[in-house]
Amino acid sequence: MAAASIFNGRSTHINFTYRLQQKMPIKQRPVSPHIQIYRPQLTSLLSILHRATGLFLVLGLIVICSWLVCVALGEESFQLFNSIGSTLVGKILSLGLVFSLVYHSFNGIRHLAWDFGYGFELKSVYLSGGIVFLLSIVVTLLIVVRAWL
Repeated sequence: MAAASIFNGRSTHINFTYRLQQKMPIKQRPVSPHIQIYRPQLTSLLSILHRATGLFLVLGLIVICSWLVCVALGEESFQLFNSIGSTLVGKILSLGLVFSLVYHSFNGIRHLAWDFGYGFELKSVYLSGGIVFLLSIVVTLLIVVRAWL
């Protein structure tokens, strides 16, 4: 009953943009931190990389499901899929998928340490980020060398 008396049959749609423009003048300044003046830090780059590798892992899951479908369809489909995977583009995508899995896993362990309250000091954050990144490269290279040789 109270809601009916507030709106009196009018639409409940509110134009917030119009009301803000009436009350406050629009200032011509960039949103902070703006991309043109913001200097990327290791922590922000690693955070973006963590999100990107998560997205790449979803694409990798689609590829793995496609591979399973090819296995189920028979030998011709399986051979076609393997021939595509053995090209340079296929190997580069495989390398990216392995790196994504390794980096995302190691960075997830780093986040678990943060969840328990460890490693929040600035020095520790940068050190653990560098270790995760370098360790991811080394483990990826070890996996790729072992798989392709």
